[in-house]
Amino acid sequence: MKNLLSRLMVISGLLLLGTVIVPIALSQISYGLKPKLLDPTEVSGNPIFVAANVLGTSVDYTQASNWFSGANTTANTSSKVGYYTLSIPAVKMQNISVQINGQDLKKNAIQFTDTAPPGTFGNTVIFGHSTLAALYKPGDPISIFVPLLKVKIGDEIIINYDGVIYRYIARNTATIDPTQIEVLAQRFDKHELTLITCTPLGTYWKRFVVRAELVN
Repeated sequence: MKNLLSRLMVISGLLLLGTVIVPIALSQISYGLKPKLLDPTEVSGNPIFVAANVLGTSVDYTQASNWFSGANTTANTSSKVGYYTLSIPAVKMQNISVQINGQDLKKNAIQFTDTAPPGTFGNTVIFGHSTLAALYKPGDPISIFVPLLKVKIGDEIIINYDGVIYRYIARNTATIDPTQIEVLAQRFDKHELTLITCTPLGTYWKRFVVRAELVN
């Protein structure tokens, strides 16, 4: 009887461990096979985010300012409103609340500081939290950007900003390192939108990026 109980406990432990490790491993394999269409400059060395995750140091990734090493987080975006909404119908993301100049990703998605307001020339950069796909709950800020990894080139992205609807089309996607802050850069000859979350789902190792361009 004791042997049977011990075996059941071992099997239960392995199953519990598998529910965490297997999704991460499959996510890593899946997104590792995707072509890096964005092709940002590669940066050698281990990002501080990876080291912090592995060593268990106290970096708070629910704060948007900790997502990219070396990014400017001091200048605010000039905006008429403090919040707007984001929708991606193809992956069933509807009316996601985005805060301008915010930091706390536990409350909503965040437009990164000093990036262009929607509909203006420049690059509107939005961060959203994600977690293991099995833990996804629509409307939950901690997992709200899980569906982002399913976005495909050509998908429509809708921004409702200050009562005006802006329609963007996804042009490319990429998986990058946390030190590759080129995705935050502003080009004022285009109306661009950049959506960012962590990948593989359930980790902070990399950043998954969707780049889109205003079409209407």
